[in-house]
Amino acid sequence: MSAQAEETFEAPAGKYLVDTYEDWERGEGVPVHSGDALDLATLATRPWARFGLNGAICRLNGHCDFLGLFLMEPASGQWSAPQRHLYEEVCFVISGEGETEIDLGAGGKRVVAWKPGSLFSAPMNASYRHRSASGGLARVVCVNDLRYLMNLYRNEKFLFENPAAFAERGAGDLVTDLAAVPVGAGTWAHERVAPLALAEGSIGADVLELAEGTYGQARRQIYGSLLIGLAGQGMTLSRSDPEEPSARVDWKHGIAFAPAALAFHQHFNVGAAPARLLRVEFGTINYPILRPRRRAYGDTNVYASGNAEVAYADEAPELRRDWLETLKSRGVPNRM
Repeated sequence: MSAQAEETFEAPAGKYLVDTYEDWERGEGVPVHSGDALDLATLATRPWARFGLNGAICRLNGHCDFLGLFLMEPASGQWSAPQRHLYEEVCFVISGEGETEIDLGAGGKRVVAWKPGSLFSAPMNASYRHRSASGGLARVVCVNDLRYLMNLYRNEKFLFENPAAFAERGAGDLVTDLAAVPVGAGTWAHERVAPLALAEGSIGADVLELAEGTYGQARRQIYGSLLIGLAGQGMTLSRSDPEEPSARVDWKHGIAFAPAALAFHQHFNVGAAPARLLRVEFGTINYPILRPRRRAYGDTNVYASGNAEVAYADEAPELRRDWLETLKSRGVPNRM
């Protein structure tokens, strides 16, 4: 039997397979960190001329095509360079205390104070600047949709030098303390969820909480999530193929990771206290934008089937085994 001929790809003339956003990243002159999971508290930074502070760019291997992640270090007593841009972002404070001054145009200025565990956001295209009040550098991670918009428009000046105002959006809530956010009943008894939407924006943030000795519901979805450890200790197991071994990420405060789109994944608490994750996705409970996001927030009319986000009441046996072994090694009781 003759071997099947191998298909070949002939590159077209001119540009092809261009990623404008990643080209832009390389031109910013700051470290670009990549990996399955990144410890945001320890990554190296360098002066970032655009923002007037130290910073870095983070690229998680499982990222979706909508979101990117910047790491910024505002200096004590020194304002960063004023910014306004057409991409949206939510900022989570890893360490240090500080403030962000936001120019709301006709609505005047507002100074938002933040501390470790704060989540804050400036309204669309509002001018803002940061500074630390900690006597040293603060560390803030900003999740934004610049990746999508840069690849869509391929025009840096349009995104960073656009004077358009968005008064019809309003400002809404600009900051919240994630440690104090109450979580309600989730989609499963052992996973509790609190959806958040800041600055009338289009990037949603959910707080997930798992009690000691429990785990969340397994799921897979057609787009990715970016997750950051808030409190406690946990692990997330994921796999794209039932025949493949699971990939494991151990997380705590400041660990960022991203299960790939369509990867079967599940979050487990492996510590002796409640554990919390921040889950950031494109679309909010107020403005879901994407049909899968609408369904995740309870709009059952979007799809007749469950193919937007599929949740599983029972975990794969090997996932539970790994979790039980971890609990035993840490002396944590099983609550399920």
